[in-house]
Amino acid sequence: MDSSARRRHVRHLFEEMITAFGQKDFPTFARYVHENALFEWPYLPLKSFPHSLRGRDAFIDAAKAGMANSDGYNHRVDQWYDQLDPDMLIVEYHSDSRLRQSGARYANRYLGILRFSGDEVVYWKEYVNPLPILEAYGEFVNEAVQA
Repeated sequence: MDSSARRRHVRHLFEEMITAFGQKDFPTFARYVHENALFEWPYLPLKSFPHSLRGRDAFIDAAKAGMANSDGYNHRVDQWYDQLDPDMLIVEYHSDSRLRQSGARYANRYLGILRFSGDEVVYWKEYVNPLPILEAYGEFVNEAVQA
């Protein structure tokens, strides 16, 4: 596969993966992520959140807890940034959801830097704005994370 075709393929994989993730379809999401993938957050979404997590299942467990109060985040891709290495992906995306208990809207923007090996993500660094998380979730997040 040439570099251009590989970039298109990696974009397709990410769209499938982020759509499944945003719909809380974790079994489908898991098919796109290597079991030992590394996840990093340079700017923590919450004080008690780790700067990194190793492993697909650990990430899914954290996501299930974080998304438990919503119907899903309904992620959509906004912008792609091509890299020289066709296995690397930089992408901007956003979420839009309502929280079940309060009815508050949760919407955020993200910048992801990902590396694929074959058809799986092996590295994912995500830049997320923590303010919309705190505004929408408030004390619920602090209580859930500390539990």
